[in-house]
Amino acid sequence: MKTVWHDLKGWMAIAAVLAALGLATAASASTVGKVGYSGNPATNSGQTCSLCHSGGSAPTASLSGPTKVLPGSTNVYHFTLTGGPAVVGGLNVSATQGSLQDGSDTRLESGEVTHVWPKAFSGGQVSFTFTWTAPPAAGTATMYAAGVSSDGASNTDGDGVHKTSLPMTVTSNVQPPSTVALQQIAAVSSVTDIRHAGDSRLFIVEQPGRIRIFKPGVGLLSTPFLDITSRVDASGGEMGLLGLAFHPNYASNGYFYVNYTVGSPRRTRISRFQVSSNPDVANAASELILMEFRQPYSNHNGGALHFGPDGYLYIASGDGGSSNDPDEYSQNKSSLLGKLLRIDVNSATGGLPDCSTYGGSNYRIPPGNPFADGPGGQCDEIWAWGLRNPWRIAFDRLTGDLWIADVGQWAWEEVDFQPAGSAGGQNYGWDCYEGNAVNPNDPAPSCAGAPASSFTFPVHVYDHSGGKCSVTGGYVYRGQSYARLRGHYLFADYCTGQIWTLSGNPSAPTLTTLALAPGSSLTNPRTFGEDVNGELYVASGSAVFKIVDPNPAPAAPNVSAVPGPERTVRLSWPDDPAVCSYEVYRGTTPYFDPTSSGALLHVVGQTDPTQYDVANATGDPNVNASYVVRAVNCSGLSATNSNRTGEFDFALVPGS
Repeated sequence: MKTVWHDLKGWMAIAAVLAALGLATAASASTVGKVGYSGNPATNSGQTCSLCHSGGSAPTASLSGPTKVLPGSTNVYHFTLTGGPAVVGGLNVSATQGSLQDGSDTRLESGEVTHVWPKAFSGGQVSFTFTWTAPPAAGTATMYAAGVSSDGASNTDGDGVHKTSLPMTVTSNVQPPSTVALQQIAAVSSVTDIRHAGDSRLFIVEQPGRIRIFKPGVGLLSTPFLDITSRVDASGGEMGLLGLAFHPNYASNGYFYVNYTVGSPRRTRISRFQVSSNPDVANAASELILMEFRQPYSNHNGGALHFGPDGYLYIASGDGGSSNDPDEYSQNKSSLLGKLLRIDVNSATGGLPDCSTYGGSNYRIPPGNPFADGPGGQCDEIWAWGLRNPWRIAFDRLTGDLWIADVGQWAWEEVDFQPAGSAGGQNYGWDCYEGNAVNPNDPAPSCAGAPASSFTFPVHVYDHSGGKCSVTGGYVYRGQSYARLRGHYLFADYCTGQIWTLSGNPSAPTLTTLALAPGSSLTNPRTFGEDVNGELYVASGSAVFKIVDPNPAPAAPNVSAVPGPERTVRLSWPDDPAVCSYEVYRGTTPYFDPTSSGALLHVVGQTDPTQYDVANATGDPNVNASYVVRAVNCSGLSATNSNRTGEFDFALVPGS
């Protein structure tokens, strides 16, 4: 009965306080929460709400959660307040880097976390849960937190305040990925793109002019989502249906966009289609042509389409083909070839189409396009220039940064980078440069005497030694299934099938070479793809693979607790054959750090029973304890049970 009364007491305390306060008054930080008072030197000069609250005994405050994290990873943190008046409590949390997110009992305000309502103490403590997403580049960050322990009155007298901080290291060198496994999901040939529409489906683009749908749990649908093979000219090796992008509001308007080549004369076409009443079948008769431009040769067509964080459509265009850009299009701002284009497919206002050879006006020039000068002259559609054959481009879904893989000529393959918030206008160098090297083979006349400072050079290049020949661009991994891969930009070489990653500071990234796990092979990687959850895929000549961790972390154990023999707590959980050991931890706060010194009680090996009898920590019925079981696989990757268990006077209560 003590356990039940203990829980009810907390709810009664909240009810009493809220009744006393009405709906809440701005006078009490413990009532409505405040931001800017976490003790962070960057906010409110590092103050806490100690000036607002006085007269009560000070509690102790603690922050717990990972202190060494991967760039871009999202991690769970807990703030615990112990003692003080200890009726209800509140908090304010801020961080010097990254972004905070709220939880079930907290809310986000001005980028900081505070409480929704005062939360009742339980056993002399109150805890709050929230998440923090690390910044995308390596570095350091500090989390600051202050908590108010209130006596439950509607004023601020009698309250106590305490602050704490947690230093964190963001590093790409935390268990860097070394191996990937490829899990085939579909047998599809001539794949040029893999996209999602905001749901679990994958849309697989086939070069002859079809888009197929893969549904998890169902497989590859037999009926194409779109079939425009009769309109597509795929007679050249690099021609065909090359790109796909879904409108950001696809769920409501059903619009999607394609990039394909047509003949007589040979040209690139950008068109919009709409889905039919059947969500798995598009209306092929709904085509609205937005843009066309001539292609003098059958190669170097680019073809990627992506909506940027700004809502505009970005189009990757090659230099027109042949070799060494014989018509010098890439350095000519009066041509759409060899460029990255940006257009507005939504607005009825703005500049009219400039360099499209199609007569319609079904798009506008966005404000801020760097070379917009009205009709004629420079092509208003251009966002960046100096590209040879950008095969593929991708925005980082977390940061908004743009990555461009540009295929080289004779010697160098390159990866280019454009930071989020860029004003555009970058000249990526072709055909004045190939990679970082001056191009000796018939560069444009404008290259002569052009200072190096006028170009944006690659963040990474590689040569053609060992049979390497052509870069295939990918994505920055932001999924959840392969923790060590988060924040890494993946790309590959077409001829060798080698996959690499770039991570860390994008302006000077770290290169990691990935090996394929036994049983995995990759021939001629044509394109990468990303699903709605940030998991990545790669397509070879005849198959689509999901990129997976060859030795993933085990599933979190589902731990149950019952009273054991001789006044013990018996913890038990189902066995997992992928687990090499289970570690049992005990702490005195509900969300203690399992890896802290002295917390480990016992290691349960593979041959041991998956249970452990834990004696009461002190024999004192008024001392709380929480227990955690961590599963560890043979590579050292681990998962911790979320249903933490605790004890109170030898009767079990939830520890969270």
